Amino acid sequence: MKKQLLITAVLLSAALFSCGSRDEDPEAHIRTENFTVYTTSPVPQTATQAFTESFTAPTEETRFTYALNGTTVELRINDRLVKTLSYYYTPEEKYISVADFDFDGYKDIFIPYENYFSGYGYYYCYLPEKNDFVLSDELMEVNRAMKVGEDNTLIEEQDDGYIDRFIVYQWEGNKLKKVRKSETYTSYNDGLIHTDIYTYDSKGNETLSDTIIQEETTAAETETTETTPAQ
Repeated sequence: MKKQLLITAVLLSAALFSCGSRDEDPEAHIRTENFTVYTTSPVPQTATQAFTESFTAPTEETRFTYALNGTTVELRINDRLVKTLSYYYTPEEKYISVADFDFDGYKDIFIPYENYFSGYGYYYCYLPEKNDFVLSDELMEVNRAMKVGEDNTLIEEQDDGYIDRFIVYQWEGNKLKKVRKSETYTSYNDGLIHTDIYTYDSKGNETLSDTIIQEETTAAETETTETTPAQ
């Protein structure tokens, strides 16, 4: 008899619960805070990229400008003053050069010495992690004005009145190394223009690899060139 009553009570409770569930709003029992989801499946790469692109804040553009104020040079990023460089002389503005000299994606600056005709000066590179311009030890080893060339190279030009010299540098990691040099001059032996090409090995040893000699132009060829009208 007791077993029969117990079974009846269980069936009655189940029936009441079922009826109550139909009367209540089903969404009341389905809320995200009531569930914890565990998974060992890797998140697809495309899903990760989509999430990153949707929630990553845009990076602020880095815009470099500088201003001369007497003997002071003010360096600014996005119009905010980052560094002030003071000298005992007024830097010659036309010899100041701005370029990405270390090829890290940020503009740097070259400021000439007082005797700016010599081509010597200071190299300051921008470090974004410090938001600062720092004197570059590697560039200061060259210590002369350079131009940015092709294939991430830097080119130093020297002219002593007798030899036109071009030295090409390239970064290898954090080291700036010479890779080529050309010297153009008029030879005392034959009176012709020679260009010597030098290369450098991994230890910086210099080797003459080629000499190009400009062919002598005869007087007749010169006269023909001068008198022939341009087409």
